[in-house]
This record gives sequence, C-alpha cells and structure tokens, in this order.
Amino acid sequence: MSSDPHPSPHYYTVELRFFGDDLDPDAITSELALPPSVMNSLRAPLPGRVRRPLWGYNGHDDPAFQPEWSSLEEGLTFLLRRLSAIRPKIVGLAGRYEGLWWCGHFQTSFDGGPTFSPQLLRLLSAFECSLFLDNYHVNDEEEPLATA
Repeated sequence: MSSDPHPSPHYYTVELRFFGDDLDPDAITSELALPPSVMNSLRAPLPGRVRRPLWGYNGHDDPAFQPEWSSLEEGLTFLLRRLSAIRPKIVGLAGRYEGLWWCGHFQTSFDGGPTFSPQLLRLLSAFECSLFLDNYHVNDEEEPLATA
C-alpha cells in the first residue's frame, strides 16, 4: 500500500499576490502587517520576459494553514477569512498595483477541476483583485510545487 500524499487527482494552492514596477515588498509587509509567503524586489531579467517586484501571502502564519488544499473553495475561503479585517487596505493596494488571487491547480489527470460558488465569487470580488488559476500537470511520483 502506498502512502500517497494526494489521494485526489486535484489539489490546490492559494495566495494573494501584488505585482508592480514600483512595488516595494517591504512597504506592503509593513502596511498589511503580514509576513509574506513570497516576495521579490529584484527585476532579474529572464530570457524572453521581465520579472516585476512581487509580494504574496498564503496564510502560512495561521495555525489552520494548509500548504495544499483538496478543495480550491476551502483554500480561498480560509484566505478570505484571514484577510477580511484588512480588506480596505487590500482594495487600496489593488488600486495601485496588480492584485490577484493566485491559485495553483495541480492535477494528475486531465478531467475535472474546481467549481466556484456564487458566494465565493462575491467575497473574492469585494477585494477588487483578479482571480488567476494556473494549471499544472504532475506525475503521481512527483512532489508538489506548492509555495511555503
């Protein structure tokens, strides 16, 4: 019997991210009073693209945090609850930078995917950030690519 860490063929990661040419990740950390799960202030050139400064938060400092979710709605609901008290600050940042709900969809098969309830879509839209769903196909033997 194998100890498969992903019994479902689909699992998800969630993160609120901000991008911007003049974005200062340390200033966002200070303004939101949250430790980032990922940030990059360097504009390191990569072949064929420019890397912009980035700040991201996935709730990693909360005891209920999961690096991967079997339900995208559960992961986003967790993050929405965690960020609800600072929604006005997030809306302000979304007006200055590119704000988005980044969702990683990791799948071992090509069938199915997430469903978004009307309630979830209403809650997400109140933050005035776009929703981005990035899809990844992984082999059953591969380790997940989730952010810390």
